[in-house]
Amino acid sequence: MDIGQINGQSQLASQNDKSLTGNSKLGQDQFLKLLVAQMQNQDPINPMDGKEFASQLAQFNSVEQLIGVNNGLSELSQSQQLMRSELTNSMASSLTGKQVRALSSDVNLQAGENTNINYDLNNAASEVEIVIRDSSGSEVRRETVDGAAAGDNSWSWDGKSNDGVDVPDGQYNVEINATNGDESVKARMFIEGIANKVRFTGAGVRVSIDGVEVPIGDIETVAEGEK
Repeated sequence: MDIGQINGQSQLASQNDKSLTGNSKLGQDQFLKLLVAQMQNQDPINPMDGKEFASQLAQFNSVEQLIGVNNGLSELSQSQQLMRSELTNSMASSLTGKQVRALSSDVNLQAGENTNINYDLNNAASEVEIVIRDSSGSEVRRETVDGAAAGDNSWSWDGKSNDGVDVPDGQYNVEINATNGDESVKARMFIEGIANKVRFTGAGVRVSIDGVEVPIGDIETVAEGEK
C-alpha cells in the first residue's frame, strides 16, 4: 500500500480561500463607496440614468453572489481539511505493528545487533561509499563497497568505528555516495522495520520505525507485521 503526502495540500487550500474571501469583501466595500459617492456627487440637473443605476445595482448583486460562493468554498475547504486530518490520523493509527518501509538517512544502533544500511540506486554503481556519523556530525565509520546493482541494496554495519571499537547505542546518520566510473549515481536511503509508535504533532503525523522517527509522508510501503 502506498501512502502519499496529505498534510501540505489542505494548508495551501485554506490560505487560498482566506485570501479569496478577503479580496471579495474588499471589492464589495469599494463598490458600495463608489456607488454612494457617485449618487451624492451627481449633477442635479442631469441625474444618473435609471437604466445605468439599475445596471450598477445588478453588478452589486453579482458581487454579493460572488462573496456567497467564496464563503461556500471556504466552508467546503474547511470540511475537506477536517476530513483529510481525520483520514490521516486514522491511517496513522492503523500503522502500529505493521512492517513498513520509509525514506530515511537515519538508523538506530542497538547493542549486540548489526544494523542494515539500506539504499536504492537509480543505476548500477561500480563503487559505493558509506559514511556514518553520530549525532554531533562526527564521522564514526567509512566503508567502500565494490559494485552494486541498480535497485535495492543493503550493507550490514557491525556497530564498530573506523578503529574497530564498538560505538554507543543510538541514532546515526548515513550518507551514500555512489559512482559508476566518473559519473555519480543517484542513491536514496530507506529503512524497513515495525512501526511501533505514532505521534501527532503540530507539524504533522510522525511514525517511529524501530526507534527512527519519520514523517508519515515518507512511508512508501506497508505490509502485515511479523507474527
